[in-house]
Amino acid sequence: MERESINLSFLLITDKNLHVILNDPDITMAIKNLIVKMTTDKLFVSKLSNPIQKDDFKLEAKKTYNEDRKDLFNKFYIMLETFKIRGRNIKRFNSYYDYIRKNF
Repeated sequence: MERESINLSFLLITDKNLHVILNDPDITMAIKNLIVKMTTDKLFVSKLSNPIQKDDFKLEAKKTYNEDRKDLFNKFYIMLETFKIRGRNIKRFNSYYDYIRKNF
């Protein structure tokens, strides 16, 4: 496996459960990067958008978030199916998937 490093913006994530998922070596880098991107984007949008009047920044961020959310679930599902085919125990990955579905 090639050495890949996760984006340093994961340091902004305060959720301990997400840290467990991000530090799991079996989770693919594409999934990790999407989790970091979605979490930090949500943080920046909440800080930068105008809560009183609707702005394009918030609308565009919502579109991007929904696309990233679909992509995250698809990639996670593909990873789960791949591990099933390979005969690996996917119990912990199912719990990760449930946690991500509840929180994203």
